[in-house]
Amino acid sequence: MASPRALPLAWRRLRRGRKSGELAILAVAVAIAVASHAAVSLFSDRMARAIASQTGETLGADLVVSSRQPLTPEVVAALTDTGARLTPVVQFPSVAFAGESTALVSVKAVEDGFPLRGRLTSSPLPFAPVDQLGGLPAAGEAWADARLWQELGQQQAGARLQVGDVELTLTRVVVEEPGRGAGFNDLAPRLLINTADLEGSGLLGEGARIRYALLAAGDPAVQQRLAALDLPDGVRRTAPEDSRPELRTALKRADAFLAVASSAASLLAAAAIALCAWQFGLRLRDEVALMKCLGAPGGFVLRVLLLMLLMLGLAGGLVGVALGWAGQAVIVSLLGELMQIDLPPASPAGLFGALGLALLLVLGFAAPPLMQARRVPPARVFQRADDGDSAQGRWPLLAALAAVAALLVWQTGAVDTALAVLAGALLLAGGLALVGALLLRLLAPLRRAGGTAWRFGLGNLVRRRGATVAQLVALGVSLVALLLVTVVRQDLLNSWRDRLPADTPNYFFINIQPAQVPELQQFFADRDIAAPRMWPMARGRLVGLNGEAVTVDSFDDPETQRWINRDFNLSWGDELNPDNRITDGEWWGPEGAGQPWLSADEYAVERLGLQLGDTLTLDFAGTEKTLTVTNFRTVQWDSFQPNFFLLAPPGVLDASVPAQYLTSLYLPPAERGVLRALVAAFPNITALDIESVMNQVRGIMDRIVRAVEFIFLFTLAAGLLVLLAAIEGTRPERAREVALLRTLGAPRTVVRAGLLTEYAVLGLLAGFTAAVTAQGLAWGLAVQVFEMPYGPRPLIWLAGGLGGALLVTALGWASLRRVLATPPAEVLRAG
Repeated sequence: MASPRALPLAWRRLRRGRKSGELAILAVAVAIAVASHAAVSLFSDRMARAIASQTGETLGADLVVSSRQPLTPEVVAALTDTGARLTPVVQFPSVAFAGESTALVSVKAVEDGFPLRGRLTSSPLPFAPVDQLGGLPAAGEAWADARLWQELGQQQAGARLQVGDVELTLTRVVVEEPGRGAGFNDLAPRLLINTADLEGSGLLGEGARIRYALLAAGDPAVQQRLAALDLPDGVRRTAPEDSRPELRTALKRADAFLAVASSAASLLAAAAIALCAWQFGLRLRDEVALMKCLGAPGGFVLRVLLLMLLMLGLAGGLVGVALGWAGQAVIVSLLGELMQIDLPPASPAGLFGALGLALLLVLGFAAPPLMQARRVPPARVFQRADDGDSAQGRWPLLAALAAVAALLVWQTGAVDTALAVLAGALLLAGGLALVGALLLRLLAPLRRAGGTAWRFGLGNLVRRRGATVAQLVALGVSLVALLLVTVVRQDLLNSWRDRLPADTPNYFFINIQPAQVPELQQFFADRDIAAPRMWPMARGRLVGLNGEAVTVDSFDDPETQRWINRDFNLSWGDELNPDNRITDGEWWGPEGAGQPWLSADEYAVERLGLQLGDTLTLDFAGTEKTLTVTNFRTVQWDSFQPNFFLLAPPGVLDASVPAQYLTSLYLPPAERGVLRALVAAFPNITALDIESVMNQVRGIMDRIVRAVEFIFLFTLAAGLLVLLAAIEGTRPERAREVALLRTLGAPRTVVRAGLLTEYAVLGLLAGFTAAVTAQGLAWGLAVQVFEMPYGPRPLIWLAGGLGGALLVTALGWASLRRVLATPPAEVLRAG
């Protein structure tokens, strides 16, 4: 046989075996792994390219200089001297009222010249076509994004909005806005107003959370002068390339999480591929022996087998690429809006990596067991014998392990992440195997308790104990993942909600000035509302630790660097909140008044590596205070009460640093009309609707979870393929069993009932095992992370078991119904 004939022979062999269950499962497994990888990698590539292409058009300027305080004349003069075009922007959170509706908004006040780069587009109504490029709200007008129109229940222009002391007319919808970020302020809907409306609004009072900015733009020479500016401390410089650090962080985390989910799908698909290739290789041995008897050399056989695999891998890879292309569009629809950035089109170049994954899967997991068939001696045609070689039989396992390592490193992009995924997978598989084996042992005595069908079905599971446990693990891994991100996640959320008291505060009030405290308390008293406790608060920046100057470069941990590069919120008092608990040291009580002491939350302790007796120097708007750490605390942050990382005794900071007050209270729906009167009486006070904020965060989390669920659907499909591959592998044995039973007089209905019983029990065990394991993981999260009680949930166990039973029964019946249709004589003649 000539070498060029290998390709047509491989093609004919594939066509002849296209109805083979092993080959079909192998191709589908490749498609699933490629689809999950392509969907994640294409989405990540689009996000990375969007971030890398950030320009002045995205930022609205070539440089943004901003501060919590109005920019000093010296800074403004330095920017002016560069020759740059400048325009000011003021941004802050507030509450907007429209009739009885309220909404937390992110107000941005602009004037002529905004934006300096890019374009501001708007439409007359939500979701209407853009009909205006540029322009700004006139004095007395407000433009809002479509989300704010919806939250305020507005359908037509002309609605009157109250923000602070000023009333504005809602006139247009903001569609595209340069410089829109994704920080906390920008999570709220945008309200764009004219700078002229700030005067007399009462919104810029002392202590308001305002960011003052100057946008600058110019030619390349001006940009160089801007980049060379030496800005004072407390003034932030933002260039296009670093305008979205939160996006880079979010992308890194989402990429890692989605890559882990995709890796789980790929590992299960690889297991299905290896299992199918092994079974197909066993069936090929007689055919290979016959080819050798007819004179085919070993090299020719090898080329035929490799060409078969490559064609299968290419077919599965192309289908997977198409599914992955559609899958990345689904992920973008779920997550793209949250990123608030225009994504470039998906690049077909990213699909080559997915096709490379198909090649790795077929060569790393399918080729080694299939190559074993090549070593079959011609004598097998005349006498079947064990032609295996223990030494030769070890290399497929080594090849598979090397392929697993390459697969994980490739998909996760880091050796440590790959090792963590592998360790987690092994621990999860080990736990599932242990629980599954225990359940099988408990069920073994029950196989004699029922009728013929029950004994037949349960007996098959117990007799093939190893194969049954392997199938439980394969299906259980995917079910655990899905249960964790769906049912168990919601159960944890409900448990957290249930532990909150009915009167948990739902409103925070910030920016309360010291002189307003008695007036605000009287305001609540006049309306028969119990006056809430007022917490003083000052904002200070850490400048020294144990007498040494502190900067961002003083710490290696990126999270600590981000944390100290901002002002700390610090309070004082002699009474410890009920949701705080001292873990080391002693609380000072009334005796601590006037002492330069400090209480640190455990997060501050961890970030700064604090010990009792350490000193912290904080800069409060130019006034430095050095305080000694005397105790450590844990804080129950989910109590919805004001809490602080740092606390001091009274009499230390009260009269020497700028301060404001904040409070929280519960307002039932019937009393929320008081908010309008409160804002009218105290326009500088910002009322934060915690329910609104939680709904926004919950909406974001729901989208992220749906994206993860979508990827885990590939994992579930891969787990089902492993199960299907195992079922296909036992089909000849089952066919002989069924033929023997029917020959001995067993009715067809009894045999069918026995098979369905076997699959139903297998699915019940897999679903129950997965549910129990998911509940165990949830218990660990609840106790160790959320610090809340979490008990058994039998309904979730029941739902997992019944869902698994239905799923596996349907799959098994679809695979083996042909076994029942095969005449017994035909099976027995085939041997």
